[in-house]
Amino acid sequence: MNNSQLRQAINHYLDRLSGDRLRLISDFLNFLVHAEQKDQPQIAESTDFRYPSGDSILSHTETWEGSDFEGCLETVYETRSQIQA
Repeated sequence: MNNSQLRQAINHYLDRLSGDRLRLISDFLNFLVHAEQKDQPQIAESTDFRYPSGDSILSHTETWEGSDFEGCLETVYETRSQIQA
């Protein structure tokens, strides 16, 4: 079925429902619309939008070589704590 046929079928069924069921359907459709909007990535409306590159952080640190991964990982292992169940 294409979208037009689906809409016709939905309208056909909607015409047969009581007011209480129509309110339920309305609430459900509202939920679906909002859920679909949340699933779509939000992109800034500005045409000069750029994905973050980390440059703003690097401007505060001056340099970063990227060779400290092992040291950072070791620090994490040394300082992490057990979870409490």
